[in-house]
Amino acid sequence: MRIACTSDIHIDLNGPAVLDALVARARELAPDVLIVAGDIATGAATYLKTLLALRAVVPRLLVVAGNHDVWTAPEALAKGIDSWARLDRLLPAICREAQVDYLDAGPIEIDGVGFAGSLGWYDLTTREHVLDAPMEAYRTGTWGGLRWTDHTYAIWNGPQGPMSMEDVAATLRARLAEHLATLTSRRIVVVTHTLPFADQIHRKEHPGWRFVNAFMGSLPLGDVIRADQRVVDRKSTRLNSSHTVISYAVFCLKKK
Repeated sequence: MRIACTSDIHIDLNGPAVLDALVARARELAPDVLIVAGDIATGAATYLKTLLALRAVVPRLLVVAGNHDVWTAPEALAKGIDSWARLDRLLPAICREAQVDYLDAGPIEIDGVGFAGSLGWYDLTTREHVLDAPMEAYRTGTWGGLRWTDHTYAIWNGPQGPMSMEDVAATLRARLAEHLATLTSRRIVVVTHTLPFADQIHRKEHPGWRFVNAFMGSLPLGDVIRADQRVVDRKSTRLNSSHTVISYAVFCLKKK
């Protein structure tokens, strides 16, 4: 099976030229399965348009949500549409309309290969402890003139009020563990948007970069994947895009 993967295409920010380039590259690669590992678009109409364009040129299109995909706005919040509503209701509805497999909702099997995936979240386990930033800075997402905008636009409400980033990460981690447990395929591909392994995090000396590395992922999410005891490979074919970054991960797993 030929699998291609891309991520962080942000079509509502980058414009139709990036989508056109991705469609052309998908035609050229001719994969059996194309995976988009999150951050497609914040706007629902653009999200749907992007899925339809990519789905038209590949046999199967699989997606997981990205952090920008679950951003919400004050007017949406007033209607009860928080990030959980986007993750669990809006995005899967769009994917159904586009005939796209949405891995955050559950795993699937294609020709004997299982696919599971998750947006994942961050729990400060990727924080760089040598950085002189107080814990309050990570809680507010603001430090040294920088602001991590998820703290403004990703709103996760629970029964007792707004959920902490650690609680969100734990909830999504548990979901992925459940999805993996249901798969009996000989081969499994796990897709995450946020990073589950420390060696995937891009380290730089710039203090601002070091600060936002705290929001790159969750190492316990990697523990869930490793606990499956089937990880043998992490290779995939990436779609070339000037805005494809490393905030995605694809893992090929195989039973012993």
